[in-house]
Amino acid sequence: MESDDWPQALPRPGNRRLKRVESGAPWFEVYRAGDGVFALLEPCHYEEVISYLILGDERAVLFDTGMGIGNIRAEVERLTALPVVVVNSHSHYDHVGDDYRFAEVWAFDDDGEVTRIERGIMAPLEYSSFLPPGSYLDLPPGFDPAAYEIRPSLVTRRLRHLETIELGGRTLTVHHAPGHSPGSICLHDNRDNILFTGDTFYPGTLYAHFADSDFDAYLRSFKYLVGLLGWVSHLCPAHNEAYAPKEMLARALKGFQQIAAGQAVFELQDDARVYRFEGFSAALPHA
Repeated sequence: MESDDWPQALPRPGNRRLKRVESGAPWFEVYRAGDGVFALLEPCHYEEVISYLILGDERAVLFDTGMGIGNIRAEVERLTALPVVVVNSHSHYDHVGDDYRFAEVWAFDDDGEVTRIERGIMAPLEYSSFLPPGSYLDLPPGFDPAAYEIRPSLVTRRLRHLETIELGGRTLTVHHAPGHSPGSICLHDNRDNILFTGDTFYPGTLYAHFADSDFDAYLRSFKYLVGLLGWVSHLCPAHNEAYAPKEMLARALKGFQQIAAGQAVFELQDDARVYRFEGFSAALPHA
């Protein structure tokens, strides 16, 4: 994510406009992101990942479980007594860290994504790079970075494109949006028209250079999501800011179209070509 100005830029503009709620642990910041919607931020790590608790009348969805550094279940239980289902936006480590604390974990029906959630990330070579010196502020008491791991969690339900999740007085629709990863999804709140975008879009660097990323699929996903904007009030992204105007999706589509047409300027950064646009960047493979 955009870490050049972290942590000096905290709290970010999209979060300052929201009402902050007292959290149970200093690792988390909690904001009201809508009626019956709580954003659970982890700003003490440069990823600035955001999970969302979405309440209905009968049950709740926790859209992602964060890094697994702080106990997100304890935060959730402070906010609701409803039964909670975890829905993962995708399987990357910073979104599934506390899956193991929940009995119901749902993910998109993609074998690679499901396998990654169910095997966890426990090999030192995989997780040792997630907490290098300088990548975090104060860690929770008793947390040992050297022992950090993403524990395995059973995926209890595989979701499909346009499947609906009934919460009681609130319905969430699953929108498959591959590109960042094959099984990436967004959720649309059919009551208040919030679009929870996961890692498909957030104000920061959009990663399309991983081994399982697909730029062409990413571009198609933006075209598809822009087609939904007539039913969208605003965006709730999974990093950096818990509020973003819906027009940012159209801006992202235009940027990706410029990249596809060879009309965008890039700079080389580590193992990627980085294209910078107003409000976001995009990282693609060197070649």
